[in-house]
Amino acid sequence: MENKNKSLNKGAKNRMLIPGFVSEVAFDLLIELSSVHSIKIINALHDYLVLGDDRKIACERYGANSSYFSIALGRLFRTNQIVSQLASYYGEQERFF
Repeated sequence: MENKNKSLNKGAKNRMLIPGFVSEVAFDLLIELSSVHSIKIINALHDYLVLGDDRKIACERYGANSSYFSIALGRLFRTNQIVSQLASYYGEQERFF
């Protein structure tokens, strides 16, 4: 499993989720793929990642638990890494068809 994680992290730095620079479309797709279902957390994550608001303010605005926010943010980061790897994989596969 360690080798899989190393290859999964390869190039992931170029595809990081930077607060304030995540598009609405990308955010919606990541939420759809993730296991995050709490509307409070989703709204707080949206304001943090898409709008660039401070995480504490975003959590307070929606009454979201800051600990669960951090866990959900980690899940989105992981989902983003997997999607990035899949995108590059499918990009390579298209060259052979």
